[in-house]
Amino acid sequence: MAVPALQRTAGRQFGVSRRARLQELRYLAFGRAVPAALFGLLGYRVLAGLVAQVQSLPRSAGALDWAAGPLPTTMYFLFCAIPVWIYVTRPMPAARDGRVLPRLAGFTGTTMLLVVGAFPVPVLFVPPLAVRTAATPLTIAAFALALWGLLHLRRNLSIIPEARRLVTTGPYRLIRHPLYTAEIIVAFGAVLTRPALWPTAMLLPFVAVQMLRARYEERLLRSTFPEYTAYARRSARIIPGVY
Repeated sequence: MAVPALQRTAGRQFGVSRRARLQELRYLAFGRAVPAALFGLLGYRVLAGLVAQVQSLPRSAGALDWAAGPLPTTMYFLFCAIPVWIYVTRPMPAARDGRVLPRLAGFTGTTMLLVVGAFPVPVLFVPPLAVRTAATPLTIAAFALALWGLLHLRRNLSIIPEARRLVTTGPYRLIRHPLYTAEIIVAFGAVLTRPALWPTAMLLPFVAVQMLRARYEERLLRSTFPEYTAYARRSARIIPGVY
């Protein structure tokens, strides 16, 4: 009688081990490889645009010329390159929202970055110089906020709603979603500076998807971390003092 019991125990252990291996392989594919590839593709597109911008600058280009084009594009490239390393090295989450809509919103919002930021043609019209001049420092400030947020979020970054550790330092002291804030500002800045067809058409849907992602993420974090409720009361979601 002991032999069948041992066999059943061994079978259960084998089943658990097999499920664990399959879960690990699934995470390596969809939790690491896929998001790293998405940001790598975006980074490649941005880098190609950066090279074209630098080559088109006149020999007499000054600091303002660099600030108007190559500087924010370089910051955008860093915003794409840093997540590649994060996704490749990040651990498995402690909790995840596995529902279809949160996953769809996460991947849709990330994919829309390809449209909003990486396809600068065709241009619909040339905005007034005053508008383009005002949009440039706003875009640079937004990218600085995004990079600051990445430096604090680090391996807690995710496309779909996942919980690893509650981050409340850096920009997260004031804003619960500084990356979304920065991405939305950058999207508006890109349209104001160079209103190309696809970024302009996708601007409002992009904002709506990012807001939806923020709600899904907050729902998961609130259920995972008891201290999140108090943190949410003392911080804004997107805009400090407003929303």
